[in-house]
Amino acid sequence: MVCPRRSQHVPVAPYFTKFVEEGRRGDIMDAALAVFGEKGYEAGTMREIATRVGVSEPAIYRHYESKEALLTDIVATAGDHIVGQLRTALSTVNGDNLVASLQALVEFRREVAARKKAAKEAAAKNQETPLAEPYPGEVMHALFHAAPHNETFISSLRQHLTDPMMAALRELVPRIDADLGINRSAETIDDLVRVFVSLLIGYTTTSAIFGQPARDDALVHAVLAIMGWEPTRKNA
Repeated sequence: MVCPRRSQHVPVAPYFTKFVEEGRRGDIMDAALAVFGEKGYEAGTMREIATRVGVSEPAIYRHYESKEALLTDIVATAGDHIVGQLRTALSTVNGDNLVASLQALVEFRREVAARKKAAKEAAAKNQETPLAEPYPGEVMHALFHAAPHNETFISSLRQHLTDPMMAALRELVPRIDADLGINRSAETIDDLVRVFVSLLIGYTTTSAIFGQPARDDALVHAVLAIMGWEPTRKNA
């Protein structure tokens, strides 16, 4: 007897039903995310999504006119929610708590990476893993694997996540700069924000590739050095 091949995609627990309250919309988006994560966007069907929700396929089409419309809503809703959470978190960052805030951000990013690795290893061994409440980034991670070359996905991702996220960080940097007595151009700030994001993601990724533990303090010090932020300057 040949056992069916288990999907190597990391399973994602229900996410949208936690904050989407309009009818079955959250249930449909969570079901679609699961189907797309397991089979990919192109192979996943509206019928499979309907089956997971427990409704008929025509019932899904009463909510969404096409699979592409459903994908667009998933990305837009998740992106807007994530950016809202990011803006809330960044609103409290200042020169006094800068180091602690960066440490918390790095630790959060590392925990997400460790959880992904554990889930993938369990899937490779055909072991079931409990579906804990997903981090926002895990939702986008699943979609990246599901529709990496889909233009609708990429366009919606930029509009609702990456562009607003970068804008939020561009607003943060001048505020911290002013708190620490730093003055620089908008062009310099834009370059630094891109380096900041690349460093945060890249350090965690390369730590996993090299098989070496990520040192949170080292990453925080690197970010402070690149951004030219010296929190002690405020009290000097």
